Amino acid sequence: MELFDRLSDLETISQSKELNSRLEILLTDFLVCARAGSSSADIESIGARLAINSNYHDADDIDWSVMTHPGSIMWAALIDSLIRLPENSKNFLVSAYAGYRTSATSAQYFGASHRKNWHVTTTAGTLAATSAACAYRDLSSSMHTSALENAAANMGGIAVADRRTGAAIFNRAAATTLGLLAATSDQPSAQNIWDGERGLRNLLSIAGENTQTYDGISTASLRLFPYSGFIQSQNLAITQLAQRLSGDLISIELGIHPVTMELLNGSVGGSYWDYKYGAASAWQVKDVTQCVEAKNDVLEKISSKAIEIPISGAEVTITTSNGSDSMRIEIAPGNDFDSAQEKQWRKAKWQRLVGKDYLEAESFAQLLLNNQANKNAIKSLQEFLLA
Repeated sequence: MELFDRLSDLETISQSKELNSRLEILLTDFLVCARAGSSSADIESIGARLAINSNYHDADDIDWSVMTHPGSIMWAALIDSLIRLPENSKNFLVSAYAGYRTSATSAQYFGASHRKNWHVTTTAGTLAATSAACAYRDLSSSMHTSALENAAANMGGIAVADRRTGAAIFNRAAATTLGLLAATSDQPSAQNIWDGERGLRNLLSIAGENTQTYDGISTASLRLFPYSGFIQSQNLAITQLAQRLSGDLISIELGIHPVTMELLNGSVGGSYWDYKYGAASAWQVKDVTQCVEAKNDVLEKISSKAIEIPISGAEVTITTSNGSDSMRIEIAPGNDFDSAQEKQWRKAKWQRLVGKDYLEAESFAQLLLNNQANKNAIKSLQEFLLA
């Protein structure tokens, strides 16, 4: 199929200093999240363990343009490949490009109709893991295409796997494992997997309308704050308004996307999945990098309504005894890697998760992406992540 022919052609990947710099931050973030994870699962697969651990604190990267979490799967598969085949470490950079490109391009091709019924992080992530592992192993474009076909014929992850209960964490591990298996099994692939009643377009509700190629790196964002990604904008707005307003709190009025209102209503998963608890915490602590237990006297002053706004956005109006102020943030922060403010937030996140160990993560990312990681460095990385 033309989609897989495009994705398996590594000669068409356009690298740049800007994208390399973004990859370094994305990899550092993954390493921090994976080290911070503390799953007790007894799993031999390195890739599966990394995928689980990197999502343990619900802080792995996100591509808001397609609603995927590419890094927790793609990096997990790539580092699994690195540890097993350290002699191929020169391919690490191009493999990261290939993985992010496959994730974003596939998710765009699958479309909104697919996302309604399927966990697109899993489906697009399976293909991303496959591409990253194939590129790392220097497979020919035809072998790469065949591996993608095998992965596509077996990928899944239904949307009812509720992220609020942690069920979607397993999806990441399954996607990583399938991608690695597809890249390494060297088995014949099924033919004509897309069309007809039993084809993927029909079975997986694939729109197949967007045929552009996306690098996936420029659209990947970090989840910077210790709250659900859906309320990062909401809580940023609240803390910024809290710093501008004095006096006693009278009311906090929230305007959020209907999906956010439904998903974070507190009915499943505890207070982390309750936008009102998040809002109360943000008002109380007045620092978006911190989270505290919500107080009832603040909670009772919060009201909300569904509005037309991007899913990561929010509109907030706060009234105190000294006045009222409003703020609207349409896109969650986390994508402007060069911003001085985001650099501070990034550092605060990494320190919150692993303390000063984030400096080691930065060093590993620099070594790997600049083709400077020898076997001893790769062994040290394995100990850093899996000890």
